[in-house]
Amino acid sequence: MKTRKFNMENLIKYGILCIIILTSFLRTNGQDHNYDIVVYGATASGTIAAIAAAGEDADVLLIEPGSNIGGMVTGGLSHNDYGDLTVIGGMALDFYKKVSDHYNKPLYYWRGPEPHVGEKIFREWLQEANVSLLFGKQVQEVLKQDGRIGRIILSDGSQVMGKVFIDASYEGDLMSRAGISYTVGREGVLDFGESWAGRRAILPGSHQMLPRVSPFDEDGDVLPLINPVPLVGEGEADKAVQGYGFRLIVTENESNRIPFPKPYGYDPTQFDLVKRYYEVHPDAGNMVHLSPTLPNDKADLNSFGPISTNVVNGLNWEYPDADYARRSVIWQSMKDYTMGLLYFLSNDPSIPERIRKETSEMGLCKDEFVENDHWPHQLYIRVARRMIGEYFMTQNDLESDTVKYDAIGMGSYNIDVRHVSRTYIPVSRFPELHYEVYNEGYISIPVAPYEIPYRSLLPNYNECTNLIVPVCMSASFVANASIRMEPQYMIMGHAAGIAAAMAAKNSKPLHKIDITVLQNKLKEQNQVLSLGDNPYGAFLYDREIIIDNNMKRFTRKTGSWVANETEHNGRYQMNYVQNDSQKGTFVFRPWIEEDGRYEISIWYPAKENYSKEVSVQIMHSEGTKLLKINQQKDGGRWVNIGTFRLPSGYCEVVTIIADQVNGRVVADAIKLNKVDL
Repeated sequence: MKTRKFNMENLIKYGILCIIILTSFLRTNGQDHNYDIVVYGATASGTIAAIAAAGEDADVLLIEPGSNIGGMVTGGLSHNDYGDLTVIGGMALDFYKKVSDHYNKPLYYWRGPEPHVGEKIFREWLQEANVSLLFGKQVQEVLKQDGRIGRIILSDGSQVMGKVFIDASYEGDLMSRAGISYTVGREGVLDFGESWAGRRAILPGSHQMLPRVSPFDEDGDVLPLINPVPLVGEGEADKAVQGYGFRLIVTENESNRIPFPKPYGYDPTQFDLVKRYYEVHPDAGNMVHLSPTLPNDKADLNSFGPISTNVVNGLNWEYPDADYARRSVIWQSMKDYTMGLLYFLSNDPSIPERIRKETSEMGLCKDEFVENDHWPHQLYIRVARRMIGEYFMTQNDLESDTVKYDAIGMGSYNIDVRHVSRTYIPVSRFPELHYEVYNEGYISIPVAPYEIPYRSLLPNYNECTNLIVPVCMSASFVANASIRMEPQYMIMGHAAGIAAAMAAKNSKPLHKIDITVLQNKLKEQNQVLSLGDNPYGAFLYDREIIIDNNMKRFTRKTGSWVANETEHNGRYQMNYVQNDSQKGTFVFRPWIEEDGRYEISIWYPAKENYSKEVSVQIMHSEGTKLLKINQQKDGGRWVNIGTFRLPSGYCEVVTIIADQVNGRVVADAIKLNKVDL
């Protein structure tokens, strides 16, 4: 038998090989490796942050407690909520361009991708950026020294070291375990002078319960699905958070439909409130509603109506500060509730036949979430913990103090709060006093675009200097209700990734990086920091301006114009508006940087019930011109309506007139092309 001699050279080679193998193992498993940037939470914000940091030559690890990439963007919220599209720039815009390219449609034709498409886009992007991934690990402990996080300990006992950490989770678990100040629940009106803060009045609305539904069973106990916590006074603070739920991807297409399954341990008595609601209001509409707003006959099933896929029985209040074991129980309870509600509406004989038929014609999609029994992998956590950091944004920052010296992006969505609780209140109905069930908390308040300060992503300096938080960022409940939308999370994630890479490279606290350098880097990557710098955001081009009907700052209307997103053929971007009243005008009013001659084109979908003679007025430097357009023809493309000299500044270039016409009038988009003199 031959033996092999290990001389010094062989020993050195063997030792080097062992080190390489061990290093590779540790890198793959995220253990005891000192990364430049560690991102916790592969939400869309965290994914973008990781890619942005890697683009600055940082060594990046992205840790996801689950097994999927993209958070809600790939977890059911495919119908992404936008405000003013012109504030979406940078890598958020890059994502939507990738969606556009995938479907070969105009930008924002779809609000977002099908879940499996979105995750494919994110995974390929991460691979291109050479970001390391670690799945199935939760942060258990954060080790700090001298105000800096040195390492984190994960649920399997492994440890990860980093120079800078980003908490991009919906829950803020890394942030909280790092001892960062945070809050949960609603502030009161008097805390920050916010008129929309605190407990809300019980008001009628599309998501409100109809009257006269009792909250008690025959024994006088409160029915399931109702939060037993008493209401505080109107405008006062409490521990309420918005309703949680699952955003299902559903279809009525039989070839891709799976009937809503019966959950394990299904108990129809859990839905006695639904049964009672239809007993009192037999003509009420369905609790769920399908609008095919996604590609391939799919819909993103959102909360709808008084008893919906939202859970507002108090479990949502408990979730943010619950430990992992309790959260798992809450998560499963919310899944069982949603599955049970859909099964109940489809099958229970107490439900009106028309509702049963309508619901049973819907179903889960065979080609979505195939590894998870076609159920979304992400619970819609609208808000959880909120950091109390260097700058605490409030309602005032959305409505008045909207310009920030350290802006890293912009927001624009409504202050949008889904109901926080289903409760009951005494109602005087002469000559008796009745207790009736109502929902509380819903508001939706429009705001103009506002700048998001870098400071709102940072903990207080004396608490931690190498952590940045782009999701559970520093804001009041009211301000967060606007900022919490996924495009804005991506915008903040982009800024967080660049800032983290700068801090790691220069060995500086995040609080002391050069904000001007950060802003310049973001601008170079087409992030929109200010309307003053760029009134069109990412939509301003050298020779071409496109104004879509949903660009509110550059349109105005009179009369009733209703947005339509469910008819897809021939539209430009995600919707168009229609007028059936034969009264009103829709005006496209772009900002013209310099006067000159512009070729003007118009886009509209075409249909047989649209008007043959729609008056279109063009206002130009020499006066006005009135045209007639047949909206039954030439739709779904740019139609040239002439070349005109236009003045600089705001100009009401194109007005679509709905007065005294036969048929529907639609308005979708216009395009201006600068013509050389």
